[in-house]
Amino acid sequence: MTANWFEAKVKYMKVNEDGREKKVNEAYLLDAVSYTEAESRITHEMESVISGDYYISSLKKSNITELVPSEDENDDRWYKAKVNIIDADEVSGKEKSTGQYYLVAASDINRALQNLEKSLATFVVPYEIASIADTQFMDVFPYFSDEEEQIPENLKPLEEGEKEMEY
Repeated sequence: MTANWFEAKVKYMKVNEDGREKKVNEAYLLDAVSYTEAESRITHEMESVISGDYYISSLKKSNITELVPSEDENDDRWYKAKVNIIDADEVSGKEKSTGQYYLVAASDINRALQNLEKSLATFVVPYEIASIADTQFMDVFPYFSDEEEQIPENLKPLEEGEKEMEY
């Protein structure tokens, strides 16, 4: 299932190391089905991080199509990469490229390039990395279902129903 990424900006008062309050506007990326779910998810995520008042100053659909996470704890920044997928038109014989945007976790831009190339290593179509740039995203919230899907009591899994029908 393809992810629908949304960019959310959250404004709140943050206390600096020296004890002074400063108004900040931080960007987050999250996966959601709709704007309503995106607003609900970012609200839920911010309640666990921010103790005071906050509000969502912006919520928009992102052009990012893929996320490239990293297992390395040093990869704490997010880089946006544009990858052009090259396709040949069978009728005219001309090449055309389609841009896709990736969000890559890395510690620096060189590591972002390495992580991106590692994730693209399985591609069977030609591609070119057009650009990589640093982003302001503080965190990314992909959609993961921690709970097993619960089957209502009045329904049975298909396999069990078929076994009962056999004589």
